[in-house]
Amino acid sequence: MDRRGFLTSSATMLAIGTLIAPAWAVALSENEAAAHVKATMDEVVALVSSPGEASSKASRLLAIMERRAAMPQIARFAAGTAWRSMNEDQQRRYTTAFAKFIASVYAGRFGQYSGTSASGQQYELGGVINAGKKGLLVKSSIYQTSGPPVNVEWLVSDRPGRVVVADIVIEGISMLVTEREQIAGMLEARGGNVDKLINDLGA
Repeated sequence: MDRRGFLTSSATMLAIGTLIAPAWAVALSENEAAAHVKATMDEVVALVSSPGEASSKASRLLAIMERRAAMPQIARFAAGTAWRSMNEDQQRRYTTAFAKFIASVYAGRFGQYSGTSASGQQYELGGVINAGKKGLLVKSSIYQTSGPPVNVEWLVSDRPGRVVVADIVIEGISMLVTEREQIAGMLEARGGNVDKLINDLGA
């Protein structure tokens, strides 16, 4: 990993401590984390490999993300300080709209990475890094039709009371950090109007 990737991942590890914070959490083993990532990747690969445009697959990816990722916590983290200014109805609508928005973005992004290796593999799991209270970081490589494999790291946590993906780091770029910056920019462009942001995210 280059310096940018290291710094980005380090920032993500620090940020994730505020993302998922219940004091109670069962011990998550490396095997459990790797198995969760494998099951998630199997579903995603099957989806992106199926016929159809990326836009038509967004709703199916959303269902996968809601089952396997910490979507409410990710949405709250991405909102930043704006979350505290929202009332309960806005928080609910924003969380729903954000999840729909992310599914649309990543349906296209993962679709770009579909491919196989010389051995016919579409992806390969690597090592698991202990990130302490934040969870376990599972490394993987996703093969492309052309070009080198894409390095993807999955931060897996059990702090919400179930095993979930808490962040995805693609080639050193964190989903958490990226989406927090993007939401902040979108909100600023709308003059801080939360309802406009929610409507545009869910469009």
